[in-house]
Amino acid sequence: MKKLQFARSGYILISFVFYVAAVIYLIFPDLPPLALSCFSGVILILYGIIKLVGFFSEDLYCLAFRYDLAWGLLLMVVGVLLLVKNVSVAQYLTPGLGWIALLDSLFHIQMAKEARDFGIKEWKLVLGLSIAAGVLSVLLIIRGFPSPQATHILACIVLLACGAINHCIVKLMVYFPHRSAASKTDTEEFI
Repeated sequence: MKKLQFARSGYILISFVFYVAAVIYLIFPDLPPLALSCFSGVILILYGIIKLVGFFSEDLYCLAFRYDLAWGLLLMVVGVLLLVKNVSVAQYLTPGLGWIALLDSLFHIQMAKEARDFGIKEWKLVLGLSIAAGVLSVLLIIRGFPSPQATHILACIVLLACGAINHCIVKLMVYFPHRSAASKTDTEEFI
């Protein structure tokens, strides 16, 4: 139960980190490559840890965290590489964000399909957000806009989309054991 609560809180936290990172990156487009790489590395390591905790938590439907073991390890490895190689990989941050967001959105598309099979009504919202994030991610990977300013704004939008998807998934697809209202005992029932 504690791991599930930590994972859920972590997903919400990482969503807000993505929101804040998007706003900071929008307001300060000329951040130094070293700061950008280090900040990105720390975020990816944190995100990877949260995904690992989610994988090992006891989610009732096992939807939100099903693919988080390998995904969390990958994010942590990429985060460490960003911290170690920082400035030399700074030029790859924008397409790298696109690849990470694309992979994340593909996992979420599959999760939406599984949520539909479980009868979760909000699966369409997750599917729509995931497809939109995937399309935006592809544009970011191929640098689908001619100007650097447009690509910069697109990167901010992708960060916002990643935050929104994670926020949506943790709110809609993570189910907790809860106490029965009729009983004052410490026994837990599933929703």
